[in-house]
Amino acid sequence: MQMTTVLLAVLLSASARAQSPFDDVHPVFRTYCADCHSTQGTGAHNIAAGDITAAYADSQLLSYFSPGQTKGFASLVRIQNGDMPLGAGCTGDPSMDASNTACLTASDQARIQAWIQDGQHGPLPTTGAPYCFGDGSGTACPCGNTGGADGGCANTVSFGGGKLVAAGSASIAIDTLVLRGTRMPNSSALYFQGTDRIAGGAGQVFGDGLRCVTGGVQRLGTKLNFAGASQFPEGVDPRISIRGAVTVPGSTRHYQAWYRNAASFCTPSTFNLTNGVTVTWSA
Repeated sequence: MQMTTVLLAVLLSASARAQSPFDDVHPVFRTYCADCHSTQGTGAHNIAAGDITAAYADSQLLSYFSPGQTKGFASLVRIQNGDMPLGAGCTGDPSMDASNTACLTASDQARIQAWIQDGQHGPLPTTGAPYCFGDGSGTACPCGNTGGADGGCANTVSFGGGKLVAAGSASIAIDTLVLRGTRMPNSSALYFQGTDRIAGGAGQVFGDGLRCVTGGVQRLGTKLNFAGASQFPEGVDPRISIRGAVTVPGSTRHYQAWYRNAASFCTPSTFNLTNGVTVTWSA
């Protein structure tokens, strides 16, 4: 059943529980809305931008569609009215739209609804220590594709290179840690964890970039980039402490994303990597 603006207003009046950060819904907006809402194009706001801070800021702009409400609020209204995604032929009822992969599922809608009900909280704050940049401060990038001081070696969509940050709480008991990758092609990205850093954190040449993580390596999950970005975990994915088998407080782990970049660019390889991030887990 479609949810009306009146019912959404009731949800917004509920006390905020601060349980649903923007990180929970950003992947949904990127997946379904990036064609129109990632570059201030036809959608007039970039709620699906790869940069989560910019996306959240635009989600809080006032909406002409639902006067007095935010664009984040209005987005769900329009989704459940069947107006969005534009031209996708959705009804807004997940049961009726089940065969149309362009339409949001019940789980997708529930994530947005929970975020609204909890008070439209912003992104989780960043944590950990980034390292192994492609700016020449460590191992030189192959074929001179030097990147920026906050990412990996340059790729076909960003001279700054793929960027990885960790956000949330790296607590074994209350794990909200999220790995956010940006400035990557719209392809697959493998997020992985290791127990050591290569060359003391300087990295070594691997494909079109630098591999920074070694030791006991654990694959966390593969994601598809939309608007040049992805994250792990999201939705029903296991928490990082569970997937990475981190059980001892004080354990230090290192993280990186390995992504496909098939366009002819640097070496004959078809992949590149972000910078690394070091995280020490608390109890």
